[in-house]
Amino acid sequence: MDLRLLSDEELALRARVEPRAAFEILFERYRAPLYNFILRQGADEARAEDLFQVTFFKVFRALGSFREEARFKTWLYTIAINAVNDDRRSVQRRGTATEVLDTLIAEEAVVVRSDEVECVRAALLEVAPRHRQLFTLVRFQGMAIAEAAQVVGMTPSAAKVTLFRTTRRIGELLAPVREKD
Repeated sequence: MDLRLLSDEELALRARVEPRAAFEILFERYRAPLYNFILRQGADEARAEDLFQVTFFKVFRALGSFREEARFKTWLYTIAINAVNDDRRSVQRRGTATEVLDTLIAEEAVVVRSDEVECVRAALLEVAPRHRQLFTLVRFQGMAIAEAAQVVGMTPSAAKVTLFRTTRRIGELLAPVREKD
C-alpha cells in the first residue's frame, strides 16, 4: 500500500503502528508550510528551524493522543502555536527581541523595494501576536476561519471580527506603500 495516498488523519493513526514511514510522509507534507508559518510569527531563520523541530518532536511524541475525529492540520498548528508562544514568553523573560524576515513577502511572490519590506515589517509588528497567528493561518495556510479560531483559542465569531480588523489594520499600515506605485 502506498502510504502517500492516505489522508493526514489516516497517516497520523497509522504512525502509531508504523511510526517511521507514516510520520516521514506527514513531515514532508508539512515541512514548508509549517516552517513558513513559524517564520511569519516573527522568528528569524535559525529560531524558526528550532521551533519547527520542537513542534515535530512534540507531534511525534503525542501521536498516541491524536483523536480519530480531529483534523491533523488543526492539531499540528495548535502544537506549533503553543511552541511559538512558549518561545515568545521565554524571549520576553530574557529581554531580547526577534525580527520579522523578508521571507514573509517573498513567499507571496511580490517584488518589493527595501522601503516596502520595512513597511510590511512595521505593519506585522503592529499586529498582536495572536491576531498575527490567526491572520497567517487563514491567509497563508489556507485554514478555514473556524478551524484557525480553534487553533488560536477563539470562537469562530470572534475570529471573524478579529480577522476583519487585522486585515483592515494591515491594509491601513500598508497604504503608503500602495500609494507610491
